[in-house]
Amino acid sequence: MMSRDTSDTSVTFSLAELAKLEEARVREEHLQRARARDERAREQREAEARQRAAEAARVAAETEAQARREREQAETEARADARARAAIEVARIEAEAKARLEADNAARAHELAVVRARAEGRRRGVAHALAAALGLVLCGGAAGAYGVAQHVAGLEQEARRLREAQAAQVEERESARAAELAALDRRHAALRGRPLASDAEEARAIAEAARNALDPRALDHNRLRAFGDALDALEARLDALERIAALDRRHADLAAWAAERRRPEATAAAQVAAARARTPGADEGALRAYESALAQLREALARPAAPGAPGPRPQVGSRQPQCSNPGDPMCSLDGRPL
Repeated sequence: MMSRDTSDTSVTFSLAELAKLEEARVREEHLQRARARDERAREQREAEARQRAAEAARVAAETEAQARREREQAETEARADARARAAIEVARIEAEAKARLEADNAARAHELAVVRARAEGRRRGVAHALAAALGLVLCGGAAGAYGVAQHVAGLEQEARRLREAQAAQVEERESARAAELAALDRRHAALRGRPLASDAEEARAIAEAARNALDPRALDHNRLRAFGDALDALEARLDALERIAALDRRHADLAAWAAERRRPEATAAAQVAAARARTPGADEGALRAYESALAQLREALARPAAPGAPGPRPQVGSRQPQCSNPGDPMCSLDGRPL
């Protein structure tokens, strides 16, 4: 009887052990299936992330290539147009300078003829006055001769005073023009010394042509004014180039931000606006469009990404969140949240 009880106890113990082993085996199978599901889900997520990253890189590369082609084409057309306009402007300035020089020569010749005619008239008047004085001396005596001599001396003194005043006025006008030319030359040198002066090819050529049309020995007011207008245009172009350089730096920062957020396609509009703003013929509207495109890009990057869009990659060495409860169904087997 004691032996049968011992045997029954052994059988019961063996069945309990077998049940535990079977339960452990089933639990292990469930864990393995869960690991397999987690691994497949992880691989699927990584494959989708790689696919999205590849698609974004492809779109960004196509956008950049298209923008680069458009920019190169626009720059080529702008350089050709700038050279053509510069050649036309140089020819116009040279023609105007030649016409003004001929007109100035004709005017000076006319003024010289007028001065000679006036001098001849004054000489004749003096000769007539002397003849009258001589007649009066012969006819009227010493008192009449003295009065005529005084009148003739007064006429000669007035003529000399007029000539001196005219010479002083001409000298003053020439000095003022020389001072104006010196001031324009200093301004021209300062503009050529600015960092982006080499990029303002067309405006620099027009300013050089206007300066070369000036003759320091015969300064003309119209040519001085043309030189000043050319310097104004050169300064405006340099200011625009400096604004574009500042916008380009801001554009580079925003492009780096977009790359960090894995949204390079958002920079397409800003790249097109930048290419248009860099053309030599760009006006204030193109610069404002560039600024507006950068502002829109910043607003787009500041907004949260759409659901399903890839987020920024985690930094190397960054601490990932861990699951504290291994039995949580939202935790994977390696302790990371699903």
